Amino acid sequence: MISVDTAVKIVMDVTVPLPAKTVPFEGALGLCLAEDVRSDIDMPPFDRSAMDGYAVIAEDTAHAPVELTVIEDIAAGYMPTKKVVRGQASKIMTGAAVPAGADAVVKFEETEDVSANNRVKILRAIDKGRNISKMGEDMKVGQIVLRKGMPIRPQEIGILATVGKSNVEVFSTPTVGIISTGTELVDVSSKPSAAQIRNSNGYSLASQARRLKADVELLGTVKDTKDEISRMIRRGLQKDILILSGGVSMGEYDLVGDVMKDLNTHIYFEKVALRPGKPVVFGKKDKTFIFALPGNPVASFVTFELFIYPAIRKIMGFTDLHRTTIKASLEVEILVKRKRREYRPAFLRMQNNMWFVSPVEWHGSADLLSTTRANCLLIVREDAEKLSVGQLVDVILLD
Repeated sequence: MISVDTAVKIVMDVTVPLPAKTVPFEGALGLCLAEDVRSDIDMPPFDRSAMDGYAVIAEDTAHAPVELTVIEDIAAGYMPTKKVVRGQASKIMTGAAVPAGADAVVKFEETEDVSANNRVKILRAIDKGRNISKMGEDMKVGQIVLRKGMPIRPQEIGILATVGKSNVEVFSTPTVGIISTGTELVDVSSKPSAAQIRNSNGYSLASQARRLKADVELLGTVKDTKDEISRMIRRGLQKDILILSGGVSMGEYDLVGDVMKDLNTHIYFEKVALRPGKPVVFGKKDKTFIFALPGNPVASFVTFELFIYPAIRKIMGFTDLHRTTIKASLEVEILVKRKRREYRPAFLRMQNNMWFVSPVEWHGSADLLSTTRANCLLIVREDAEKLSVGQLVDVILLD
């Protein structure tokens, strides 16, 4: 049995990014850039007004209040036609090009209209350069504006649009197949008998993977027989990642690990010093990484977050692989019963600029309902004997 840290390192060491592909930039949200992106323009492309107001020569306002003659109205999208000289101003809108001669913009709130002869009163002095965005101050032609490995968020989509990058190279997303094992499983639409349960793991795991932009296929449920499990695993070997839930413990009908070995899967590890989720198997068959997770739904959920979440992130080209971990003050005492690292569903809150965390009521690894009341996983280290109220503990953010 290996430690959680060792297991995570093994997964990270053997997974590699998929090849890049070119996609329309609108469809790149949530993916990872596979190329550096350079600007084809200066931005702003001209000296641009940052305010609605009047373009002036700053020196004219030195002894404000002062009246100036308005020679032109400049709207965004139109270039000025007149040069501003001493004693003059041009009315200008935000985003419009600053006319030649002007070196500052006075916002409307610091002016008064003078009814006669197109004049404006400037109420206070302004410094040269005020309220003007200079040409190229945001980005210049040829500048790298987005770098390979960056996540593509809405703001990166905006930059791609700004620089005319209508198609962009991104790392490919993995294909993921999900198999739920267990003779007791029935479909969601079926009413379970006394000995049956609905297949929740398949849908929960699929949602976890889809949230990462993986291309997910639910391959279905399989009964606890070697032939059935082998047939379904062979079907799943077309995927980049194959996830199985159930059938990995020590029971007579826990056959997944044996079938993986029968198929000559290279097994990296079979047990992790972890609660919930000790009987987790990780291997590779041909090009497919196989994760066999416990059947209890909280164990399945936790082991996905610990091992499959960073694996998918790495395969997608990201360098920031893991969920965010922060420190929080514990609100209840925790007595440690097992010398395995525990990940307990917990609720994190902020008060007076400090984080506080409490475990939610949890009845064990089969209690999926508890996770709906949780927004983090509280980490109980394997070397701890007791966690005290007020002690700082590590928590993994889930939302």
